[in-house]
Amino acid sequence: MKRKDLTRIHCCAQAVLCLTCFALPSVTSAQVDVLTNHNNRERTGTNLHETVLTPANVNAAKFGMLFKRVVDDQLYAQPLLVTNVKIGGGWHDVVYVTTVNNSVYAFDANDPKAIVPFWHVNFGTPANLNDADFGCTDINGNMGIIGTPVIDEKKTTLYVVALTKAGGQFSQRLHALDLATGADLAHSPVSIAAHGFDPLLQNQRPALFLSSGNVFIGYASHCDKDPYHGFLMSYDAASLSQNGVFNTSPGGSEASIWQSGQAPAVDDKGNIYFITGNGSWNGTTQFSESFIKLDPHLHLLDWFTPTNHFELDKSDTDLNSSGAVLIPGTHLVIGGGKEGVLYVIDTEHFGHLGDEHAVQRFPATSSHLHSMVYWKSAKNGNTLYLWGQRDRARAYRFNGNKFDETPFMIRPDKNDGHPGAMLSLSANGDKNGILWAAIHATGDSWNESRPGILHAYDADDINHELWNSLENPARDDCNNYSKMSPPTVANGKVYLASFGTANVGTGQLCVYGLLPNGSAPDAPANLHAALQGRFIGLTWGPVAQATTYIVESSQAGAAHIIASGLTRPEFTEPAEDLGTKTYWVRAVNANGESVPSATATVDVEQAPHPRHKH
Repeated sequence: MKRKDLTRIHCCAQAVLCLTCFALPSVTSAQVDVLTNHNNRERTGTNLHETVLTPANVNAAKFGMLFKRVVDDQLYAQPLLVTNVKIGGGWHDVVYVTTVNNSVYAFDANDPKAIVPFWHVNFGTPANLNDADFGCTDINGNMGIIGTPVIDEKKTTLYVVALTKAGGQFSQRLHALDLATGADLAHSPVSIAAHGFDPLLQNQRPALFLSSGNVFIGYASHCDKDPYHGFLMSYDAASLSQNGVFNTSPGGSEASIWQSGQAPAVDDKGNIYFITGNGSWNGTTQFSESFIKLDPHLHLLDWFTPTNHFELDKSDTDLNSSGAVLIPGTHLVIGGGKEGVLYVIDTEHFGHLGDEHAVQRFPATSSHLHSMVYWKSAKNGNTLYLWGQRDRARAYRFNGNKFDETPFMIRPDKNDGHPGAMLSLSANGDKNGILWAAIHATGDSWNESRPGILHAYDADDINHELWNSLENPARDDCNNYSKMSPPTVANGKVYLASFGTANVGTGQLCVYGLLPNGSAPDAPANLHAALQGRFIGLTWGPVAQATTYIVESSQAGAAHIIASGLTRPEFTEPAEDLGTKTYWVRAVNANGESVPSATATVDVEQAPHPRHKH
């Protein structure tokens, strides 16, 4: 059985290709949800169901920024995408982003005109760099929401952790939010606590993840300021009651779960894999600089520690800067750190202390390794992509057991600063692969915000750059690089987090896709409007080329748009005003809007009966 992928596919044409199947008459291609960090539980960073974007159409003439959304502060988290969310009277694709100002936003994922979010919630004053003597500016402003949230497979709930300050006291809380409204659900929020847990010093850096009915929360530090530990905590996804805590350094210190923001990986049995950083090590209860395997209940199953772990710790050369990635179809987990060495470990036998227990160990990049993508290409076979700090982008072949230790592709351009690129890959199965790389355009991002650039490379030939966001900066520049946030690629669009236009205190989401290049869709047909109790219901025939729909209405001569970005050919609204109301609908795709449909009218002759209060 393949591991369950949280990048969910909904389609009806070929059910054998789907995890689940819904009737989506307004959409002709498979729809992808990105519910978790780096797309799936293995953390391969791939979307293998991208049928819109290809190496043939991602270029400066056909591809660029469609719109951007300004938010209240920096975005460290990866944007998450959910298709067909019922909000109000219609269905929408929604992109969710979080900021270090403790805000969560829900934006329409498709509609350039939908500037106002569906909802925006804020959890209060965030902790700030100046709230302790942290000794560095790696995070150089607010520290409210850092880790990427996670969304459940039923597409009802978003889980997120916020760090707040009130009355001089600090607290971290787990929130479970309704996807449609942003409201806290039952039992939400809950305060996060454990023995030795300091809510200010423990940085909720790695992405949250869901498994075995629980939401898991990992912890690192900010600037290695003691005291802190590497915690992984488990909370029941329904009741939010804490049911497990794993501490990587009890009786010692540090050994954080940092992973440059990546979530731990999970196999098909629910076992959890992550890598730790600098700190205490004794080989029994304290495990700095180590690969760790836990069962779903956070019990230690196995571990591996490199021979030179004491040297890694002494030189602050954390092993865990890339995070753990499971290679699909194998019993192997890979990862690497600031030394640039890639480790390949047998998930059935970690071997404990000593490099001789690793399946493979070799220098894969010249410095820090922060992000990896793994893809099986029809042309090149199983391929690992990485672009380390102060190095060039590289691609390595995997033969099913080990990696060829000489890269078969290396780009000529070199990144001269911290960190390396954050990578994602889109493809249609094993073809039409595009490697997306978000990185700073110049300088070093360690202690300040720097201008960013998003690259698109042909994944079968990374020396062929297809496009980048500074080719046409007036149209495509997303401003400052969001450090360690990989781009989200799905359904013909790329969602990129940004630190905005200033060093601190600004942020934005940029959305890229195909530019207008053809005819607008046909107008919808068979529009029908009818009273349905206290509501007016609209339906119309789906348009094959449409991505979304706009509903307009008029009453007493005043016309206005009442809904846009609709992904299904239906809409309802309250029947609030007496008289005749006229409706029409437009179909929308990347090439524009259709002409209006034929109209439909509804006569509201008496005020609807109010709902009974209980």
